[in-house]
Amino acid sequence: MGKRYFRRLKYLIGDLLASVFLTSFTLIFYCFSLKTLIHISKILGRIAFSFFKRYRERVIGNLLIAFGKEKTPEEIRRLAREVSFHLVLTLLETIYAYRNSYERFFSKIKIEGKEFLDSALAQGNGVIALGAHLGSFTLLGARLALEGYPFNLIINESNFPRMWKILNGRQKRLGQNPYPLNPVTSSIKKSLNCLHRNEILYLVADEQQRRRGIPTLFFGQTAFTPPGPAILSVKANAPILPMFMVRENGVKRRLIIGNPISIERTVNEKKDIEMLTVKFTKVIEEVVRQYPSQWTWLNRRWKLPPPMEGPGKLDSLDRGGKKV
Repeated sequence: MGKRYFRRLKYLIGDLLASVFLTSFTLIFYCFSLKTLIHISKILGRIAFSFFKRYRERVIGNLLIAFGKEKTPEEIRRLAREVSFHLVLTLLETIYAYRNSYERFFSKIKIEGKEFLDSALAQGNGVIALGAHLGSFTLLGARLALEGYPFNLIINESNFPRMWKILNGRQKRLGQNPYPLNPVTSSIKKSLNCLHRNEILYLVADEQQRRRGIPTLFFGQTAFTPPGPAILSVKANAPILPMFMVRENGVKRRLIIGNPISIERTVNEKKDIEMLTVKFTKVIEEVVRQYPSQWTWLNRRWKLPPPMEGPGKLDSLDRGGKKV
């Protein structure tokens, strides 16, 4: 009871501080240019790398798992410093973007592969946009909404309701439609409905899912991956398109839309879901390899599931399980 109370108190305090931070920094950022924001992120990134030992060691540990045979310890440490910079920049640029003029900021972001999106939407079953915590991923939806695409995304707001209320309000003003993960049955229904309306559904699927995750190879190690994109793709017959917004030299951004991720469908729906999950995990790995400093590296991606939770069990998800 005591641990639960203090955990809840920690989230309440964190939620309050995050809300104050968002509100106050939105006003402060009216004085900043984007280039100034880059310099601030570099300074704060160095501070975070130096003083937050727990997170620094987690990032370095994950980088060693992924690149330990390819890079020297010094190269790993240098890459971890760059990761800290991009982590800070993701937070600050999100606030910066939301305070700026809609078209002034987002119209400068180039889109590559728009033809894949238009072709997929022409099928009439909606599109599942496969994302990752990489680069300027928080700005992706606003850029597509500016082009007139109906854009939906699921938010896990259970721990920080105040903060997400502020962010969701800003996302809606930028043409996006966020809705909460919980209750899960409701979020699944909304997800299927938006696909049936031939809209875009954005799902970030690069974190470890300890319960009901599907075992896939990620940088050569077994990682349990959320199968939500694959399940919805099979259920709604909606194509999965990888979408990532990457940074070039910190300032320029590109929204890259890739070829649809597809498989040969069989009569075994469960097997199809597993194959799709393995395939889209490989796509995420490829883009992380290309932009390693822009992925967060904070998630315990290779942590094993708890006992009695066998790999690849999809039954609860098919009925509206924990995570999509």
